[in-house]
Amino acid sequence: MASATAADGGGFVRNPDPNAAPSSRPAAGPALKATAAAASRPVSGKNPSAGPGKKDASGVWQVSTPKVKLSNTVTNADGGTANLTFEVWTADSAGNAKTQVKISDNQYGVLVSDFVKSGATASVSVGAGRLKPNTDYVFHTSAYAKESGLYETSWSPWARFRVRMPVDLALPTPNASAANPDQTAQPYTDTLAPASPWQTAAGASRTPSAVLGTSGTHCTTSSDGVKVCGSAEPYDGRNFTLHRAPGARQQAAAQASLVSGCDPAAPRKGLWTTRFEECSSFTMAWEATLNDAPVGTVKALVVNERKLDPKSGNITERINVTDVDVPATIPAFTLDAPKIDCEPSGNCGVQNVSGWTGAAAWVPGDHHSVSADASYLWAPDLSGPNTSKPQVMKLGVAVALQGNPKIPGQTVQTTPAVFMDVAGGDLENGGAPDQIRCDNTKIVSKVPTTGCVFHNYVPTYTFNAAKYPQASSHAWLIQHKLSNHPGSKADSKPLYFLPDGDISGNRTVICPTGWAAANGDTSALNGATDKELNCDEFAFNATYNSGGMPSLAGGLNPVGSGDACVQTLASKQGSTVHLFNIDGHTPTWKEVCGRSAISGNDNSGSMAAFGSFNANQRLLDRDPYWLDTNVRAACSEDSATAVQCTMTANNQ
Repeated sequence: MASATAADGGGFVRNPDPNAAPSSRPAAGPALKATAAAASRPVSGKNPSAGPGKKDASGVWQVSTPKVKLSNTVTNADGGTANLTFEVWTADSAGNAKTQVKISDNQYGVLVSDFVKSGATASVSVGAGRLKPNTDYVFHTSAYAKESGLYETSWSPWARFRVRMPVDLALPTPNASAANPDQTAQPYTDTLAPASPWQTAAGASRTPSAVLGTSGTHCTTSSDGVKVCGSAEPYDGRNFTLHRAPGARQQAAAQASLVSGCDPAAPRKGLWTTRFEECSSFTMAWEATLNDAPVGTVKALVVNERKLDPKSGNITERINVTDVDVPATIPAFTLDAPKIDCEPSGNCGVQNVSGWTGAAAWVPGDHHSVSADASYLWAPDLSGPNTSKPQVMKLGVAVALQGNPKIPGQTVQTTPAVFMDVAGGDLENGGAPDQIRCDNTKIVSKVPTTGCVFHNYVPTYTFNAAKYPQASSHAWLIQHKLSNHPGSKADSKPLYFLPDGDISGNRTVICPTGWAAANGDTSALNGATDKELNCDEFAFNATYNSGGMPSLAGGLNPVGSGDACVQTLASKQGSTVHLFNIDGHTPTWKEVCGRSAISGNDNSGSMAAFGSFNANQRLLDRDPYWLDTNVRAACSEDSATAVQCTMTANNQ
């Protein structure tokens, strides 16, 4: 008989020998008879099981909660009742018992079932905190007869199990020195902001004319039958043939670009903007007829650059005519200086339009480039009485290039080709991707500021995932698994900004006081400065996507409490922090929100840059923005019932 040794406090004596006789550790009761025939002793079943869960192909029970239910059958030869003692051990990689685990507070650290009839199944449930996720365990049972006081002489076969949480994200080790992402580095896009979720039938237009940003065809006819029709459409790579004559590229690029990332000699296809810069390309055409007989069409490729100021109402523009194609049937073609119209005229005024740099005259075979600069200004009181009233205003800017194709022996007919950023004069609902919005309402340091943005551009807030992996991984989980995909650019599901004054009620609904402390694990805290666990809500409480935002106030995903959200916690297992579902709260993935008990430093640090992002991008009420969680996942399972992944920070 093996001797037992004390290993834990509270009187627990750990069993050093997994094969020690059951009667040497009489947790079920005293052995009343020292000897008895083997046939009269109670016997454990041969197929012990662990649950809830199922046995995998290698024979290991995969259990979905640390509150494991252990079961086995028991038979008593004399027909009386019997119980089972359940003893749990950690297991090595081969499934062999290593160290006994204390699963109760009695001196033997075992659980004893109730007495059951012979042939019945006896079960016990391991309490919370006794077993750890991602750990291999084995257990066995021994039987004890109530009436005879006899112990089984040996243990049952071992059963192996592993606690495998439905949600298990293994997080990267935090990198405290990881540089914060540059929130001002917003890439160009030609994608229009998604339609507003509050849009009504009379809401924002998404008609082709609005999206393309053109104003149709303009025709003029002279008294001698010369008709010229001017038109503009976004360059698509097919509607204009670029001419690459020697020196043409150098000539087109001779003047420095007005905005970053814009090369007039290598034109982008269509309309491209950031929040404050535009680089768009248009094919302009002037079609000439004489007495309704076709003469020829002059085409020009125009790269338009615009630069907005987030801190004033100043707008600058450069119009680059980078390539012109004049047919042989038209001996000469000239352009007048650009004409620019900015609406509403009482608030947007053109300050200056320069002449063309270079000769704005072409003949067949000549493809040289010219450019012209313009500036205009928005203000809430540009004309009329001064006002300090806060205003948010969408503008309409039209650029007309007056083309003059010369037909031999005929009057030169001047006709405009026009591109613009609004359709049908509807400033509020007809905006193209490059429509400008100006305001004097943005509050920075308690002082209103004036500035302008391309409001159909959706900026991206990027997490420092290397430094704050808990918050980043929680957001990734909710963004990835829920059907509303909050903040996901790939799924075209933006977050909608809610000004700070309206957010406290949202947080109270999702994250009541004390929730993180009651449901979290302090092992997730990272260092001496990480004082307490926080409840991390996603979607953020400062969004209309928040589960706490009521529908009557415009909320998109209202719930009655955070209990309706996906509920997770961060917990350190060995040297790695994991994000687990909270036991007893297995996600259905039909939820619309998430809350997680995570490191306080992670929760606050991940959003520390949002204030400056909000100010710099001039986010106004209900403005959309994307969230880049900045993590990627390598998943062993990603299904409707489980998500098991190893996370890596993109900026590690």
